[in-house]
Amino acid sequence: MYLDGLDELDQKIIQLLIENARISYSDIGEKIGISRVAVKARIQSLEKKGVIEEYTTIINPQKISGAVSCYFEIETKPNNLSQVTDIL
Repeated sequence: MYLDGLDELDQKIIQLLIENARISYSDIGEKIGISRVAVKARIQSLEKKGVIEEYTTIINPQKISGAVSCYFEIETKPNNLSQVTDIL
């Protein structure tokens, strides 16, 4: 499984966060049988270790009107910049 290296509780926490990143510590605790304080400590530890890097929101452009802004990063060698710019 892709969560190897984490104990069973951390794996369950990660799975719940994957399903819903806005789930409360209390709800996680109820589902896996530990306290809200313990959930918070485990999530903070996972963040500190870099296991959890960020939380994100996915917008469905079909559900909104108007323009959608997008930001991305491209890494290239300086001598390829002109070619990359032309392709974009």
